[in-house]
Amino acid sequence: MIEKIKEKFFNKQFLTFGIIGVINTLASQLLYMLFVGMNVGVGTSSVLGDVISMVGSYFMNTYFTYKQKPTWKSAVTFPVSYIPGTIISALVTMLVVDVFHGPKLWAKAIALPIYFPINYICMSFIMKTFGKKQ
Repeated sequence: MIEKIKEKFFNKQFLTFGIIGVINTLASQLLYMLFVGMNVGVGTSSVLGDVISMVGSYFMNTYFTYKQKPTWKSAVTFPVSYIPGTIISALVTMLVVDVFHGPKLWAKAIALPIYFPINYICMSFIMKTFGKKQ
């Protein structure tokens, strides 16, 4: 079991995904903060930040993480890989703010340790199933 976890998460592909994830997370967090600053609800702001930043994530992950060419099929199915993580991120964000009365601007960042590995697993499945090797 430990070997499977090491094999899945301790490799160059996961590291590349992580670097792109940092860039994407910063974009998503900034968008989230912008929407919260415009008095949009935290759950909606979380989802909007994720959805808008997803475009850059698709192209960076397609080229650099999975070394594939973008295709319409992978572009259409790519957002599906975000659904579980986006839902979890929005729920945790709302819990932090509404239940625990945590900081509104940083609530989304608290969801990252849960969101990140789920997103990687889902995205890897989508790209391996629907992507096109270069």
